[in-house]
Amino acid sequence: MSAQSLPASPAPVANESLVLGYSSIGHALMHYMAGFFPYIAVGMAASWGEPGQPLDHQVVLLPLWQLAAFLIGIAALPAGWLSDHWSAPGMIVVMFFGMGAAAIACALVPDRGFLMLELAMAGLGMFAAIYHAVGIAWVMRNASRPGHAMGINGVFGSAGLAACGAGTGLLINFFSWRAAFLVPGIICLIAGLGLLYHWRTGRVGDRPMPAVPGKQPSRGDLVRVFVILTVTMFAGGVIWQAIQYGAPGLFEQRMAAEVDWLQTMTNGQLAAEAKKMAFWVGLLGSAIYAVSGVTQYFLGGLSDRYSLKRVYVLAAFLQVLAMLGLAWLPGYGVFLAAMASVIISAASGPAENLLIGRYTPTRYHGLGFGAKFIVAFGAGPVAIWLIAHIKALTGSLELLFLGLAATGVLVWLVALMLPSGGDSRQEPEVAASPRPVPAE
Repeated sequence: MSAQSLPASPAPVANESLVLGYSSIGHALMHYMAGFFPYIAVGMAASWGEPGQPLDHQVVLLPLWQLAAFLIGIAALPAGWLSDHWSAPGMIVVMFFGMGAAAIACALVPDRGFLMLELAMAGLGMFAAIYHAVGIAWVMRNASRPGHAMGINGVFGSAGLAACGAGTGLLINFFSWRAAFLVPGIICLIAGLGLLYHWRTGRVGDRPMPAVPGKQPSRGDLVRVFVILTVTMFAGGVIWQAIQYGAPGLFEQRMAAEVDWLQTMTNGQLAAEAKKMAFWVGLLGSAIYAVSGVTQYFLGGLSDRYSLKRVYVLAAFLQVLAMLGLAWLPGYGVFLAAMASVIISAASGPAENLLIGRYTPTRYHGLGFGAKFIVAFGAGPVAIWLIAHIKALTGSLELLFLGLAATGVLVWLVALMLPSGGDSRQEPEVAASPRPVPAE
């Protein structure tokens, strides 16, 4: 479905709960479908390899997601521009239908159809790019308590990541890797139909960002924040994507004994022996994001109570310690380090988004958030390239995470240069109850 075939945006009532609800569902589905391929690849390794010789999924299959990861970043900017000039809820409708159709196309690719799968997943990445350029700003504009709303929205994003490991593992275990694409694709289409109905009937809309009282940021501060966040978001994006795409391989390598123990303790009832690694690696990945989702509900409010700079800088410092743990810790230690890294990212996300919202004029929110996610998700291909090449050269990912620890030190030092005026404690007071306004 194209943007042209959708209805012109009516004069809406910006219903805060429905906006938050659909945006949060979109956030969950976007992260689920942007994060499920590393787990699907574990399950595809045997069926796409030669008889008795499964593929090295991190070296052969994971790079097939590289184009999709690139599009998740680069397509965010035109998605944001369309949102500014057309409609935020309309763009989320396009996202739901596009991701659903692309995922179903992935499920229909024949075995060893490497190019066809890469192209189908590229379509998935292109439509997934819409969410962060549009959905985050949509929530912020319509929230009476922005930090709280961002925390809830972030919980759903983490829930999507949590579900993608276990959900994918279960679908592969009981059905096949094709079902792991097909089922979430159908769910996306259903969500798109629901939002299309509520948008056409005027129950979901949009409104301008409430003005922040007091002294407005200077032009110098705007430029300063833009430059600093460009550096920190790219480096932080590489770290985030390295966890998302690298964690399944880390668990497979360093937790083989733990997986065998878990399989024995359940008497093999939960996972088929031939598919046990895909199942347990998926379950461990889900546990990481499930815990981070719960903590994000509480951590999201930090951005309403404390200086945005303080929250952001502390998170950057703690991320360095998590990277060192990923480089060196064995067994359950690497699992806990991965969980810590994701929790730290969850804590800093709302502060980062509020900094962008504070220093970007409302009429350019789509472009502002589109630019952010070009930087953040544009790091995805870099992370995938590093994982594939370092694994092929060294047989492990220790050097990758040592390098990311050094990168984390750079992020922390640069974040210290943010303006000190980024205190968001006044901001929730100015966002009055949503009111009907003409669509932007």
